[in-house]
Amino acid sequence: MTPEQRALLEEEREHLLGSLEDLESEFSAGDMDEQDYLTLKEEYTLRAAQVLRQLNPDSARTASVSSPRQERTASPRWRTALVVLGVLGFAALAGVLVARGSGQRGDNAITGSTGTLREQLATCQTTSFQKPAEGIECYQQILDTAPENLEALTYQGWAYVRSDQPEKGSANFDKVIELDPSYADVRVFRASAAATAQDYQLAADELDAFYSSSPSPAAVQVLQSQGLERKVFFGLLDPGTRGCWQQAAQAQKEGEQFSQKFLDALGTCLDAELVNNPQNADALVSLALSKVGPEVSDVAAANALLATALEVEPQFADALLLRASLAAADSRFADAQTDLNTLKSVPRPKISFLIGGPDILSESIAAVTSAPSASSSTPTTPDSNVTSTTAAESRIPNPNGG
Repeated sequence: MTPEQRALLEEEREHLLGSLEDLESEFSAGDMDEQDYLTLKEEYTLRAAQVLRQLNPDSARTASVSSPRQERTASPRWRTALVVLGVLGFAALAGVLVARGSGQRGDNAITGSTGTLREQLATCQTTSFQKPAEGIECYQQILDTAPENLEALTYQGWAYVRSDQPEKGSANFDKVIELDPSYADVRVFRASAAATAQDYQLAADELDAFYSSSPSPAAVQVLQSQGLERKVFFGLLDPGTRGCWQQAAQAQKEGEQFSQKFLDALGTCLDAELVNNPQNADALVSLALSKVGPEVSDVAAANALLATALEVEPQFADALLLRASLAAADSRFADAQTDLNTLKSVPRPKISFLIGGPDILSESIAAVTSAPSASSSTPTTPDSNVTSTTAAESRIPNPNGG
């Protein structure tokens, strides 16, 4: 990379990071509707990740050294689940900064390509971000000589989608999957396209494939910053349960976190929903979640609700993950591991974006149980059959902190 090219990328990086901050401010102030916010946030985040990757192509292996996940798993004291009800997931800026160390895996990267090809891809990324139609032609010049370049195919496909040519974009994505089903980037785009078309089950399947492809921590951060998992979670809820979440959210201020007031409103609505439909597994799990609040927590009631949900749907991944999280928080690690083992054979829980996925929970348990002082330093927690009046001893892992 020439000094001039690096200077241009650094300038674009500063512009994108500033734009993301401005975007967050405008949305929080109510000056932008959610759809425009999500669209712009997705584009800014993806492009910022690409720029950071170009500026630091060799730092992928060290990206997780200071990862917030490692700090969380090192602590035996977990914190109550919190959620931002506007757009959930990590803040866009945090996702972009972690993406500083991102990069493709060796079998999918262009490490064997010439410097000219690298420069071409960098040029196409910049062009496509600003003018998708011109980006399509730019990527095509690469594909004319390297027709199986995964990055060119994937990002040309996304340029097609952004240029209102979703069929051509899908054809590119399909070709990438044929060449390498484990290529993580394309799964995100396929999931996004499916969610936009309101095919939430297909989007969920693509996200499951994404997480199964051993994506880099940076790729996960970028995905989570887009709010895509949130959209899929709510899209797959039954209408009654989704309505309760929406009703409870109306009592929240814009950008306010997961408060006890919200949980109480959610629980009241779900109680009424279950009177009409006592076999509603979605409502049972959501009600169980509402029982573990930042101020008031009833672990026994939550576990009873989850047991009922699993009677209705024995392999309901969301119920298994929440039950495992509560078991781990009560230091019942064997029970937690039993549910985690079951989760290995079912699709990724949709509730993962709220409380952390099975991988995060497994790492948390391993960190606690393998620590030399684990047996002596872990405080005794109340029995799961005893109702607690505070949230202090019913904490569950949460990837978003708080």
